[in-house]
Amino acid sequence: MFPGLCAAAKTAEPAMPERLEKREAATRITYQGGDGSSFEKAVVIAGAKSSMDGVPAERKWLKKKYGNYEKLKQALVKEGGKYYDLVTIRTKKGKELVVYFDISGFFNREE
Repeated sequence: MFPGLCAAAKTAEPAMPERLEKREAATRITYQGGDGSSFEKAVVIAGAKSSMDGVPAERKWLKKKYGNYEKLKQALVKEGGKYYDLVTIRTKKGKELVVYFDISGFFNREE
């Protein structure tokens, strides 16, 4: 289905722990790129130093854009030399869609 598919998971979305919110604020994360509708329009999470910063930032962006959504699955994909998280969600109106996050800036980095 997706070239370079590495992982997929179906999980309930836990509340973001307070320590991660503080960590995110300290890293000055910003959102660049597009609307997340394709590889070319992926949301770029700038300022994340590792997955500890980037993954909560993905959840925050999704919450802001879609409000109450249900996460159905997530996949790590390498495309065109970049790494992406493809997050499949169901919106509160019942629409299923895939949101593309360019995670090349922080994927596989440790702090």
